[in-house]
Amino acid sequence: ARRAASQIRAPQAALYRHAMSTPLDQRPLSKTQIFCSNLPWSVNGKMLRQAFEEYGEVVDAFVAYNGRSSRGFGYVTYKVDGCAAKAVEAWNADGFKHEWGDDEDSSRTTRVEMARERPKPRPEPRIGGRDGDRGER
Repeated sequence: ARRAASQIRAPQAALYRHAMSTPLDQRPLSKTQIFCSNLPWSVNGKMLRQAFEEYGEVVDAFVAYNGRSSRGFGYVTYKVDGCAAKAVEAWNADGFKHEWGDDEDSSRTTRVEMARERPKPRPEPRIGGRDGDRGER
């Protein structure tokens, strides 16, 4: 007897829902990515990259936007493990203050911490009724 496609995919969907429902604080920390919050509204990806390049090779720097307005947070990803931890340690040291520029919002204190791993992407849907069955006979 053939099982419905929804019955076959149910275990995969349950695994995906479990990954998505894992609370953020229970996800493992990234070894190469940092999360920057409370960024000045004028900071863009290029400025973020330049601010963190002294700690290692940056492969990506991203500032989140809502339309044309910054959301005040972003991520920096390093090529090599350990650079992110070095940057977090430096930015969280007593008395450290990064000067973003002459803007009125540069007085905001940027918070820097290790980013949490994101859940794996959703698996591609399978074609056919059963595992390995492509409808050919």
